[in-house]
Amino acid sequence: MQRFFCVLFLLAGLVAAVTGLCAGSIWLYGKATTSDFFATRHIDVAGNVRLSREMVLQYGGLKEGENSLAVSIAEVERKLRATPWVEEVSVKRLLPDRFVIKIKERMPTFWVHKDGVLYYANESGEAIAPVESRNFLSLPTLSVEAGAEDDVAYLPRFMKDLHAGSLPVEAGAIASITVSPARGIEIYLEDREMRLSIATDDWAGNLARIGLTLGDLARRHELKN
Repeated sequence: MQRFFCVLFLLAGLVAAVTGLCAGSIWLYGKATTSDFFATRHIDVAGNVRLSREMVLQYGGLKEGENSLAVSIAEVERKLRATPWVEEVSVKRLLPDRFVIKIKERMPTFWVHKDGVLYYANESGEAIAPVESRNFLSLPTLSVEAGAEDDVAYLPRFMKDLHAGSLPVEAGAIASITVSPARGIEIYLEDREMRLSIATDDWAGNLARIGLTLGDLARRHELKN
């Protein structure tokens, strides 16, 4: 019986200690989350191109002055991923008063019309976000004709070859790109009033031939004609 009361006494003491510890932890957490010592004073943003620092903070719901311990990093990352421009994001808390936000944006390559609205689109023609004055960027307009949906897969390859110099055309000179079942990838150079069509069958061969033709015309100063 005496041993029983000893065990009961020890258990009661343990419960009291745990309760006191929990209460103390809650009290300390409450103090910490209201203390000016942990007020957010620095927010570093990296990787943003189209988005301004202010837009990143607005989308993430993060602002200077709020208690850094009270901020849910998972919630900030969730909000940023929910925005159309952010592809990847990571948020780190550096106590006592700093956050570091690193993002990877979806980069626009084209303009596309969708439901009567002009959108930025990625290199695969997928809409990102509407074109707005605050983040305006002039890009070629992309259109896909009926029956050419499978040839859209060549767009990333075309842009890669274009930037690699396989086609002697500056990307900024392209006014529009049309994906056509009959003409393949067709680009329009507005300054020269020239249309170039590259069939998707034997893509590499067709690209090489049109590149040689353009180079030959350029050497003879006949491109303007």
